[in-house]
Amino acid sequence: MPKYYLLPKDQIDRFPWIQTPVWLLEAAVFYMLLGLVRMLPFPVAIALFTRVMGFFGYRNGKKRRVVLRNLTFVLPEATEAERERVARSIFRATGSAAVELFLLGRIWRRRKRFLEFSLHPEAEEAIARKEPIVFATAHVGAWQLSPLIGREYGISISVLYAAESNPWLNRFFLARRRAFGGPLVPSIGGGRELIRELAAGRSVGAAFDTRIDQGEMVSFFGVPTQTSTMPAMLALRGYKLIPTRVVRLKNSRYRIDVMAPLTAADPTAPRKAQALDLTVQINQLYEDWIRQDPGQWLCMKRRWPKDRAKVRAVDV
Repeated sequence: MPKYYLLPKDQIDRFPWIQTPVWLLEAAVFYMLLGLVRMLPFPVAIALFTRVMGFFGYRNGKKRRVVLRNLTFVLPEATEAERERVARSIFRATGSAAVELFLLGRIWRRRKRFLEFSLHPEAEEAIARKEPIVFATAHVGAWQLSPLIGREYGISISVLYAAESNPWLNRFFLARRRAFGGPLVPSIGGGRELIRELAAGRSVGAAFDTRIDQGEMVSFFGVPTQTSTMPAMLALRGYKLIPTRVVRLKNSRYRIDVMAPLTAADPTAPRKAQALDLTVQINQLYEDWIRQDPGQWLCMKRRWPKDRAKVRAVDV
C-alpha cells in the first residue's frame, strides 16, 4: 500500500515533521468520502466515483505509466490508443472498488439485492464439509467481495491484507474489512500466518496476482515474472486450492464464482514441480479473467521485470 496518498513520498521524507499532520489529513479525507458515499444510493455512488477516479486517477503520471507498461504484456497487439482506453477503464474501476469496500457492510446486509453465488459442485462439497480451504483470487472485478463466501455458507475465512503505514487509515480500512466476518491477517506474516490459520481449521483467502520479489519465475501472459507460489505450497499440505472471482453485472449486481479445486497434473512429481504446475494453472486462470475484460484488472504496480532482456523462459 502507498505510504502517502495526497503528497509525493520524497517531499514528505524531506520534512519528517509533517508526516503525522499529512496522515491525519488523509484519514480525514477518507472519512469524509465514506460519509459522502453513505448518503448516496449505491448506483449513484458507483457512477460518481468511477468518473472521479477515471479523471483524476488517470492524471497520476507515475501510476498511468505503470498501468500502460503492464498492458503492453497483456495487449501486445493493441495500439497505443487502445491501451490508453483500457488504462482509463482501469482507473475508473478503482472508483468502483473504493465504493464496494466503503459499503461492504451494506452490500452484505442487502445481499439478496446485490449478490448471487455460483459454486462448482466439488467446491460446494468441500465448503459443506467445513474443511479448511485456500481461496485464491486476483485483483479483477470486485475481488474484495469474494470473502463474503464465508458469511454466506457459514465458514470462517481468514483474509490476508496489506496493512497501511498510516495508523489512522489502517484502522479505517480494518473497520470496513470486518464486514467479511472472519479474521484479518496482515500480509507481513506471510505464509506462516496462513499455515497457522489453516491448522486451526479456518480457510484462508487472498489475491495472488501481484509481483513477489522473492517469488518463482513463472510465465504470465507468456513472459516469466516473479510469482507467489504460496497458494500452491499450501495446497500441497493437503488443503483444497479453489479459485474465486467476483464479476460485476448490470444493475449494480455481482456474481461470486467459486470454481473447481485445482490439482497438480502429476501428483507423483517432486514437490517443487507440483507447486510450479499449480502456480501455472492459477496464472492461466488469471490470464483468462483479464483477457475477458482488461479494464477490470487493477494493475497499479509493476508486474513484470523492468529489463525484458533478463527475462528467460521457465520450463515447468
